[in-house]
Amino acid sequence: MKISAKQYAQALYELTLGKSEQDIDMVVEKFFKKLIKRNQKKIAPKIIEKFKDIYNENSQAVEAQVISAREVVESHSDDIKNFLKEKYRAKDVFLDFKIDKGIKGGIIIRVGDEVLDASISSKLKKMNFLIKK
Repeated sequence: MKISAKQYAQALYELTLGKSEQDIDMVVEKFFKKLIKRNQKKIAPKIIEKFKDIYNENSQAVEAQVISAREVVESHSDDIKNFLKEKYRAKDVFLDFKIDKGIKGGIIIRVGDEVLDASISSKLKKMNFLIKK
C-alpha cells in the first residue's frame, strides 16, 4: 500500500502533537530515517509542505507571501497581519516578504492558492485591456 505525502504529514503531525522540542526532534529524526528505509525520501519536500498546511490549519495560523516594489515598513506589516487575521480568522500570521520592482507599487499577497493583487502593474494591465476593448 502506497502512502501519500499528505498521509505521512498527518502521521507526523499526530506524532509530534503535544511533545516537547526535544521529543519532536527525536520523532522527526526517526520519521525521516523510516522514510529513507522505505526509499521515500524524494517525497520529503511534499511531506514538509503538507505538514505546514496541517499545522497551520489546526493552530489557526496563516502563512502569506507579500510581494512589494520596495521594503514594507513595520506599521504596514502590522496592517497586513491584522487584515489577514480578520480575513482568515487566524490567531497567527507569518509573512514572507519579497521585493519585485516590476510591480511598480502596491502589493501582492499570496495565501495558499489565493492571490490578492493590489499592485500598480496589474491595475495598469487592466486599464490597458479596457482601453483596447
